[in-house]
Amino acid sequence: MVTGFPIKSLKDAAAAIAVRNPTPSERLFSDSLIAYAFAREANRLYAPEDLIASGTWQKYEVRAAALARKSPRDNPYEAFLRIDRAGGWETVNTRQAHRSALVRLAAQSVIEGAPSFWKHYISQKPTEKATLQLNELLHKSVDSALVARFLAAKRPLDKTEYERFRSAVAFLVAHPPDPSHQALRKNIDDRSVKPKRKPNAQIASLRALNQHQDRKLKSDPTYCWLDTYWTFVLADDDTGDLQRAMIATLILTGCRPVEFSCRLGIEVSIADVDAAKRLTFKIHGAKTATKKEISVEAKGQAVRQITLGCHSPEALWLHRHISRSGENRLVFSQAAAPYSLAGKMLSIAEQERLLTNSLGKRVKKIASRAFPRLKHNVTPYVFRHSFADALRTEGRFDEQARAAALGQQSTRTLGHYGGSNRRKKTNSVRSQQIVGIDANSPVREYSRSFPNDAGTNSRPRL
Repeated sequence: MVTGFPIKSLKDAAAAIAVRNPTPSERLFSDSLIAYAFAREANRLYAPEDLIASGTWQKYEVRAAALARKSPRDNPYEAFLRIDRAGGWETVNTRQAHRSALVRLAAQSVIEGAPSFWKHYISQKPTEKATLQLNELLHKSVDSALVARFLAAKRPLDKTEYERFRSAVAFLVAHPPDPSHQALRKNIDDRSVKPKRKPNAQIASLRALNQHQDRKLKSDPTYCWLDTYWTFVLADDDTGDLQRAMIATLILTGCRPVEFSCRLGIEVSIADVDAAKRLTFKIHGAKTATKKEISVEAKGQAVRQITLGCHSPEALWLHRHISRSGENRLVFSQAAAPYSLAGKMLSIAEQERLLTNSLGKRVKKIASRAFPRLKHNVTPYVFRHSFADALRTEGRFDEQARAAALGQQSTRTLGHYGGSNRRKKTNSVRSQQIVGIDANSPVREYSRSFPNDAGTNSRPRL
């Protein structure tokens, strides 16, 4: 946990530096003091190392890269502010997700760039009272790590670094961090505000597939859209056995596509229990973070395990595939190319994005052949929603077990998964074949009297 920082002292220093008609350099210098305090506040609960380990930082980089592509100068902060001014966000949550990402990335840019900027500023104007105040502040009020970086700085920021630093400072000053999300919590707790929300693309696709299945059931009582999809997976000559095994795992466990990556990984083991074939999936989860303070709970299961009997066609195929290899287990630990086609070194987030995009394109291509009249795209996350929908509608699993199976530590987000809330209970071979769900952390039961979550001390095990 990152310790707190005396924001007031930096603001006072900035106020002392301010002049009636500051130059751009003087304004940036003043703002950078405030921004640095905000940057430390942004890191109060979770250090960048924590977010990198959980995969959240990579997700932030992906969001920033998507915004940068919308800016003429590849500047994600400018793109955010432009969308903000135009009121162009689809939902409040979408805006908050991008804001959180940019706040953390801006904070890191400020922390990394401030020492060099300050040292160069002082070297240019060594006699000004403001720079003397900063020098005193560095030795008395700021942590030793910053002082060390300040002393070690040997060169000013280059043009690219300066622009990145300037944009980050401006963004943090305009959008101060809210580590505990108290402002968002207050808005959510206001029950008088009920914004209309349209279903996301994955839920819309699942609903369309369920409606397609309901129509087919009138003439074929055994029809299942997942069976049809799997038939086309086996028939696709461009899909190898490794890709088939990954798609089977998506269908059977509802895992996130990034969990196939070498940073996380999924292990599938086979066993025969009383002559019955079984598969056990050990999934290292994405989107994890440890508890930092009372108001901010931990999230995500670091490891979850799903055991099932082999009754569905993709489960039987996967069991046979592993058996034929001569081993009793299969490990998914996929790595993407570290460089782009142009030779640019890719971040871990970009590598994982390419990996999941490749799998997503394959899933979509097969779906277009299996359901040529479907007007919605089928992505790997449609299988995650389908898995959650089957667990809910079949009625055998409580909320804690369903949250554990999805890799969550709270039942709060279960409402984001599945098809229609009006859907009747159905008998799904894919949910019925599950014999065990286990997770490394207890699942908290979400209290409807937000924001307090009541913890459950039992580990979900069926």
